[in-house]
Amino acid sequence: MNMSSPTCLCRGSAKPAGATLLDLRTLQPPEPMQQALAAADRLMPGDVLEVLTPLMPMPLLSALAERGLQAQATTLSEGGARVVIRCIPHGAAPAHGQAGA
Repeated sequence: MNMSSPTCLCRGSAKPAGATLLDLRTLQPPEPMQQALAAADRLMPGDVLEVLTPLMPMPLLSALAERGLQAQATTLSEGGARVVIRCIPHGAAPAHGQAGA
C-alpha cells in the first residue's frame, strides 16, 4: 500500500537522503506506532526511515499520510512488515509506481 502526499510537513531544508532502520517487532502495541511516529516526526526533507513492525501497520500508514510523509509498506516473509518512510522536500514530486502489501 502506498500512502503518500506531495507536501511534506517535516522541518528544515533539503539535505542528502539518510536511511535509518528502526526494528520495533519485539514491542507490544501501541509502542511500535508511537516510536515510529516519533522517529518520523524528526525526519528532515530527503531523509528515509525504515521501520520493521510486528504487524501490517494500517493506522501508522494513515497517520504518516496525515503528516504529509510518503510511506510504503511490505509484508515480511518472517512475519511483520517493513515500512519505508520518506520525507519528500517541498516542491518535489512524490515517487511513482511504488506498491506495498
